[in-house]
Amino acid sequence: MSLNTRIRDYFRNSSYHRLGTNESGSSSSGGVDDGSNSTTATTATNNGIIHNNSNNNNSRSNNRNNNLPGAFPEEEVLPQPSRTAINSHTIRNSANRVNLWFSYIIIQPIILIMLIVFSVLAKITNLLYINPSNLKARDDLVEEPVDKANKFVRNLEDNLPPLLDQGVNLPPFFQGSYTQALYMATQRGKFLFVYLSNPNNENSSFIFDEIIINPKFTKIFTNSQLNNEVIIWGGDLTNPEAYQLANSLNVTKFPFLGLLCLTRSTKMTPEGPQKEPAKMSLIGKIQGGNPLYVPPSPSPSPSQPPSSSPVSRSQTHIGSNLIKNKFISKINKYEPELKLIRQELKDKYMTEVLKRQQEYNYLQSVHKDMQKKAEKQQQAKTKAYLEYKASEFLNLNLELQAPNTAKIAIKFPDSTRKTFYFPQNMKIDDIYIYVELYKRNMLQGKSRMSKITPAEAETMFENFQVKFNFKLLSPLPPRMDLSNMRNEFIQNVDLVYPNGLLIVEDD
Repeated sequence: MSLNTRIRDYFRNSSYHRLGTNESGSSSSGGVDDGSNSTTATTATNNGIIHNNSNNNNSRSNNRNNNLPGAFPEEEVLPQPSRTAINSHTIRNSANRVNLWFSYIIIQPIILIMLIVFSVLAKITNLLYINPSNLKARDDLVEEPVDKANKFVRNLEDNLPPLLDQGVNLPPFFQGSYTQALYMATQRGKFLFVYLSNPNNENSSFIFDEIIINPKFTKIFTNSQLNNEVIIWGGDLTNPEAYQLANSLNVTKFPFLGLLCLTRSTKMTPEGPQKEPAKMSLIGKIQGGNPLYVPPSPSPSPSQPPSSSPVSRSQTHIGSNLIKNKFISKINKYEPELKLIRQELKDKYMTEVLKRQQEYNYLQSVHKDMQKKAEKQQQAKTKAYLEYKASEFLNLNLELQAPNTAKIAIKFPDSTRKTFYFPQNMKIDDIYIYVELYKRNMLQGKSRMSKITPAEAETMFENFQVKFNFKLLSPLPPRMDLSNMRNEFIQNVDLVYPNGLLIVEDD
């Protein structure tokens, strides 16, 4: 038996012995215990030395000894990560954080700024360069209600039944939108029929076959007593105007035929009965179809006579009775009041026309008065300015030759010719002023000497120009007009310096 095995057995027996001794509680074993302790200490010392020497060779036995009662647990040593692994992981995390912050701080703001700039440039481009297709689309939207109304009428013409005994005609449908038809009925006091249909309702043809194309109904629109004061408009539910109209009239069944006109009610007031303003109202309607109605045969053959059932014989009278009871009676009832409304609308229109004409005439009169006042002020200011300039020319005495002057001969419309000597530092405008003074005889004597001082003249005539009723032309071809050279100095114009000839031509 080896020494390690004997030591292990000894410690095992000693542990069991101590456990048994503690449980029995005997006091007679004190001496034995002292000996055992001394022996155990000596043995433990030897065991520690031996255990240290054989630790690497008996690791499995020590793991089993740790499970023995009274054994001390072995301290668990955690594996330490290598220095190289920690550095690599830290570098990767740092690189990811740098990329993330770089994206948030630099890349994303640049992308946002570019999106904003491109959106602004797109809007500016749309404003500067208008696409003709967009304009065409807008025109289509404007014309769409009219086109849909006209298309509805064409579809009705295509669906006319081919009756053999008489010609069938549609009533004169209004060629325009419902808004235009409503405006006509409102502003001119007309009766307005509205025919609304549902293209998905194929079995409801009673109103169309027995009322719309009934000669008694079409005769309403050509009645001389009504003086063409009845119009009709039609549309189906694919037309937005017809759909909105159906909702406003609370239509529950299709097809629908209604009659609208201006109506007004009377209310009692302390001053007496007064009529309220007229408004459009629905005064008669037919909606849905007749359940007993049988559509006419499109083309009966000679071998098969027309149907003579009670329904077919009686349904021809249903439409005429409905036209009479639902519409003609309503027209006769509201026509007198509507006639008064028409007269009131006409008087109101004429009053508005006269009012506008009076306002126009008043504005024209005020404009003319302002023009006359401005002309008088212009004439007075022109006269004062010419008197001030006349005093300057009289002091210069331009009819005498002097050095540094331009000799200019002027031929007037009455064929008289005068020669004047203008200083070279004067402007062409001074020649115009001198000719105007000569024509007005304001250079005769000194009775017209102005009392305006140069300081006052500078303030009074600042930016003032005289309107001349003549032209100064050069007789040499091409006949040049000097009106565009009025601000030029005489010495800078070859036509008059050092000498020249000018012709005065009245406008």
